[in-house]
Amino acid sequence: MKREGKKRLLALLLAGAMTLSLTACGGGEDKGDSGSDKPGKDIKIGLVIGPNGLGDKNMNDMSYEGLVKAQEELGITLDYASPASKSDYDQVQRMYAESGEYDLIFLAGVDQKDGITKVAAEFPDQKFSWLDGNIELPNVNSIATIWPQQTFLCGCLAGLATNSDMPLANKDKSVVGCLLGSEQPALVEGTVGFEAGVRYTNPNATVLQATIGSFTDPGKAKEMALTMYDKGADFIQHIAGGSGLGVFNAAVEANRYAFGVGSNQNEVEPDHIVATSLKDVRNIAYNEVKKLIDGTWEPGIHEIGIIGGGTGYTVEGSNVKVPQEIIDQVDAIKKEMEEGKLVPPGQKSELENWLKQNVYQPAK
Repeated sequence: MKREGKKRLLALLLAGAMTLSLTACGGGEDKGDSGSDKPGKDIKIGLVIGPNGLGDKNMNDMSYEGLVKAQEELGITLDYASPASKSDYDQVQRMYAESGEYDLIFLAGVDQKDGITKVAAEFPDQKFSWLDGNIELPNVNSIATIWPQQTFLCGCLAGLATNSDMPLANKDKSVVGCLLGSEQPALVEGTVGFEAGVRYTNPNATVLQATIGSFTDPGKAKEMALTMYDKGADFIQHIAGGSGLGVFNAAVEANRYAFGVGSNQNEVEPDHIVATSLKDVRNIAYNEVKKLIDGTWEPGIHEIGIIGGGTGYTVEGSNVKVPQEIIDQVDAIKKEMEEGKLVPPGQKSELENWLKQNVYQPAK
């Protein structure tokens, strides 16, 4: 199938210094039908992604890919925009809302909270879907990841693997790391989940943590990751969007291991990325469109976690050979989570008590 040739690039100057790129793509065949037989032919979606644009191999790319799938299969029209900085989110959101053209505006990224809080109130008849956070407004569907459930399993893997005979593991130190993009409460929960997983399977492990302060600074992330590797870390989990690419670069340079986050990032550096803490953003974005078409879209706060397959982990696409007994143990832990028998903590204040109450028993 070919996409229609309709593509435009529009440069706008907002607030003096903000440059915004907009691309519009129409679905349908070139052979005259232009998607006219598809259920979403009258639906127009606006997507607002992060300042680092497409190519981040994370939230931006996944959201776009999910909506492009909706364009190709359901016939919607899609526009997307990337502001120059996170302080400009509200201006991009407002531009889309003011146009009155969009049946739904999809916002990708936790940093969009301040903008959506203002803009959704200004345009009460405009529908918004926002990933990844929670806000209760009558025209916003907040899709919140249960972050501890997303990162817990890679934490469990790290706790087991740091004491293993894997060739790049520091068996005598049991040190791992976690790098955060910014101190957003939901993302901090992800660091708690990762540490809980590490210390659940390896009570003697040390978990180093640091915050980059940006989702778009892979250079700084690389420096911080190298510092962690120098301190003995053999596995680092990033929760840092586009900055996470710097962690992967550091893993290659230090000849250590890393974990991806979001979409499967294992193939970015398959000899050093062991696994990815998964979140199925593509299907989340696609399903928001389907709900809009079939009339089931509704505002509210909807959480996605391990139950139902919204989060998880994968080693697919990695060349790193993780011992099968470790994979078996992590999969057994995952099953307990899916059955509701094991629920990781989300707050740092809960962690020590949770670890006392939940003692790891290796699967037989």
